[in-house]
Amino acid sequence: MSKIINTSSEHHFTYLENAYSEVGGLTWLNEDFLESNIETSRNLYTAESLIARQPRPKKLEVYALVSGLTFNKEFIEKLVEVQNKISTVLGESLHYWVEPDNLGVEYCVFKWPTDSWDDEHLEVIQNTLSLIRQPAFQFTIRGIQINPDGCVIAKGFDEAAVMFQIREQLKVNLPFMPRKQSRWTHVPLGRILEPLGAEKFSLLNQTIKAMSKQQIATTTTNIMRLIHERRWYMEEKTVLAEYPLGSLSVEEV
Repeated sequence: MSKIINTSSEHHFTYLENAYSEVGGLTWLNEDFLESNIETSRNLYTAESLIARQPRPKKLEVYALVSGLTFNKEFIEKLVEVQNKISTVLGESLHYWVEPDNLGVEYCVFKWPTDSWDDEHLEVIQNTLSLIRQPAFQFTIRGIQINPDGCVIAKGFDEAAVMFQIREQLKVNLPFMPRKQSRWTHVPLGRILEPLGAEKFSLLNQTIKAMSKQQIATTTTNIMRLIHERRWYMEEKTVLAEYPLGSLSVEEV
């Protein structure tokens, strides 16, 4: 049975804000990032690149549905401004930023790196996506947060819960989809890859608090992209197909 979703933007945005805060608030309960949490992030990068202090994501194989890749210029510039502002606080502390053209928001994942894969699934996915009828929607970034593992995200909000409705349609029609799926609509910006020390961590806390509910950027999302990702953070990927959402008479993202 399909999950019933309240499509009121106000109700949906409240749900999302609470879901983000439930995780983001945990970061600042300590005086610095915990080594055990940061290790989760470090495991996404090659050992050699971490030693050289030039983080490079590991290779993988993921199939996913996203928007962005790329967003429009103004939207990207606003997110890069956030990255630069956080970099000013981090200084020489090891961190990684997603490249501007690789910024995206994930609807769902059809295959995680450790999942088995049947090539026949791809045709089924494409046929299912071609039948989706959902409107284009306003996608807004309202705030930045950092999770306990050092993951830096832009808190996204999808008008009328369109992304959530698409997820539910896919879950119903694609029984082989992994159970592990995002319950957010965030844009991953990058990762902090080592503890900072109490003083810098406190300054970072102040910086993020100032941006935690800030209206940062808005765009109209009217296209979804089926992606075959071969290196984390879209550093190597292929766009397999594109699927339009209903027109709002604006430029395509």
